[in-house]
Amino acid sequence: MQEAGLSNPRKPNINVSKTDAVREALERNFLLVCARGDCKEEAAAVRDGRTVVPASAPRHCAVCGGSANQRAVEEMLRACQVRGWRRLCVVGGSPNARTALTQLIGRDLDLKLVDGTMSRSKGQADSDLGWADVVIVWGSTQLNHKVSLLYKGPNVVQMARRSIQELAKSVTRASAQAKRTQA
Repeated sequence: MQEAGLSNPRKPNINVSKTDAVREALERNFLLVCARGDCKEEAAAVRDGRTVVPASAPRHCAVCGGSANQRAVEEMLRACQVRGWRRLCVVGGSPNARTALTQLIGRDLDLKLVDGTMSRSKGQADSDLGWADVVIVWGSTQLNHKVSLLYKGPNVVQMARRSIQELAKSVTRASAQAKRTQA
């Protein structure tokens, strides 16, 4: 803070009017990272001159912001944008997981959520398959086999893990695989 001209060693406090400048100086010089292994790995790869220091709480982590789901969804959104995907259909998941996913994605993708416990016709499934750039069949969640068996095709990704983070990672991987297939 002294080098930035924001403090004086003879004074014990910093004027409150300098709060924003102090925050900016700290962000320029330090990278706060939580204890999660993947956040530490990503921070270690950053070569911008900042010193990596432990975050006092996960919400202060510069990598994940305290939410592995949010981080994974942001990566998924970037991958979808690069791939040109605008429409995602998710089959299955609990009502709470679908709500959380909707909030995390916001308006960055057109999202169709299919309740895996409600009966669907082949025509409805075919419509979903035709509409979506990618369809995720979210296994190990609230999903009846009668519903999941309707979703087959080149744009369908089957996954067997429950978390939103894993769903987002599956879409990101599918985007990368689709890119390699076309190359």
